Amino acid sequence: MSIVSLIKGESYDSSLLYHQIERSLENIRFDPTGLKGATVAVKPNLLTTAAPEKGITTHPEFLRAVIKFIKAYGGEPVLVECPAFIPLEKVLAKGGYMEILLEEKVRISDTKITANLRNESGVKYKYFHVAEDLVKADYIFNLPKLKTHSLTYFTGAVKNLFGSIHGLEKSKWHIRASSAPEFISFLLDLYGGWYYLQNQGTVHIMDGILGLEGEGPGASGKPKAANAIIAGYDAIAVDSVAIRVAGLDLKRSGVCIEGERRGYGFSSPDKITIAGNSLSDFSNSFVPPKSKSMVSAWPFNSPFFKNLLVEKPVPQPEKCTLCYQCRGICPANAIDKSSDGKVPSYDYSKCIRCYCCAEICPEAAIELKKGVVARLIG
Repeated sequence: MSIVSLIKGESYDSSLLYHQIERSLENIRFDPTGLKGATVAVKPNLLTTAAPEKGITTHPEFLRAVIKFIKAYGGEPVLVECPAFIPLEKVLAKGGYMEILLEEKVRISDTKITANLRNESGVKYKYFHVAEDLVKADYIFNLPKLKTHSLTYFTGAVKNLFGSIHGLEKSKWHIRASSAPEFISFLLDLYGGWYYLQNQGTVHIMDGILGLEGEGPGASGKPKAANAIIAGYDAIAVDSVAIRVAGLDLKRSGVCIEGERRGYGFSSPDKITIAGNSLSDFSNSFVPPKSKSMVSAWPFNSPFFKNLLVEKPVPQPEKCTLCYQCRGICPANAIDKSSDGKVPSYDYSKCIRCYCCAEICPEAAIELKKGVVARLIG
């Protein structure tokens, strides 16, 4: 059984948030006295430069409340995060995080300094290079955002630890695990490393006050209030409760279902004890991302069949500003400079359908268009 705290949270008022964070940790029987003298790695979701009201990143006041809680009990917080493309300093400045970190005197980790993370039980991948400060920390406070995800259906506590891998190294993993099932399996191989390394030393506190629905996790999604703060030691359980809070379909989350099968946590409702508010206190109905074809074997994973069957990312000239962040993050080198002066050029024979470009686009200018066969069969 896993315990998950579920608390109603409708505001980012810093004084309210502090007590809600405190109550969330009390609900899961976290002993804060252990923080005295401890190094605490704080891992928010800082995907890109985005205003807090967009619902894309962990809210700065949520981060502030967690930092204040850690310091109140004598812990030393260290911010550990690395966006995929945009420099962290720019994300921190634009999102209102830098002033908080300066006020609270929080060190910012250099995620280029890495350490090995091992998961001998990994299905395919057993070794990872991750931020050293996360591996060395006495505690990890993982602060995911409640969001839908076009590739994995939902992104939360498990997926947020993908941010432990530095910058564009993330794109290389999209090459290695290019289909949705492969990428979900990779995420669980990675999470297994954290599960065995930290276990009770890792706490997941999800910012679900304002979430994201539709084609998340970036600017293509739409902000929507879920009014929830969700916490626990078990990331699988935290994510599964968040999915139910959002009114989404737990059966569509490969991360949660497969994560329980592998023994990394619980997603089954009868194996999770919810402390605090009950699910009946929430009546959310988040719009899910569009369904993706799960074809992954030849000939269906060939460029020809991908173009027929699987959604492809298409830039929209009325929104595109030719910033080329899509080109910088593309792991398959399938995007080139514009040939028409309106949008970047895509080579769909190279495109692996990881949707990194849509995820990172600051203007939500990249839409997913159905393949020919998918359009014909509706």
